[in-house]
Amino acid sequence: MQSSLRQRLLGALLLVGSLLLGSCAGKSVYVAPGTTTQSGTYSDTDMHMMAAAMYASLQKKLETVVPAGATKPIVALTHIDNKTSEHMDSDVLADKLQIEMIKAGSLRFVDRSKIRDISKEFDLGGSGLVNPDMVKKAGNVLGADFLLAGDMTSISKSEGRNQLNFYRLSMRLVQVETDEVVWADDFEIKKASTKGLLDW
Repeated sequence: MQSSLRQRLLGALLLVGSLLLGSCAGKSVYVAPGTTTQSGTYSDTDMHMMAAAMYASLQKKLETVVPAGATKPIVALTHIDNKTSEHMDSDVLADKLQIEMIKAGSLRFVDRSKIRDISKEFDLGGSGLVNPDMVKKAGNVLGADFLLAGDMTSISKSEGRNQLNFYRLSMRLVQVETDEVVWADDFEIKKASTKGLLDW
């Protein structure tokens, strides 16, 4: 009697243990591109939202900067500098924005592989954009009328299981000849999340 009770208790413990292990196990599924995903950290959904917002803002500004019927200006999208606390490939965001602008047909772009080499030479990822001589030299070498660059920053706050992540993308369009910032805008995302009991 006592041994059968022990066997039932052991069986129940094994069942509970396997259920707990099963609930801790991860899983993966295919998700269609463009599908909204819920996550407390930066995601592809955020990238699409940021690229769309910057595209809409820049497109609107171009209507006033570039006269109707004029030759489409050539833009060098130099870099989006990742100043966040997370590892993210900011070039993916830059490529997405460039693709949207090319589809709209409002700008011509310098090949980004050529820009990477020039950016290192002229330090366009950081201090170069505030130096008029560097902007002109780089723009002339690239054959660009404008340089487009940006920064991605983040702030993360956590309290217990609750976490708040704040992401900000800021971009600017600089005219090569005059070093004038003819357009600048930013887009912000704030994401709140709560960690599960087993996520620690």
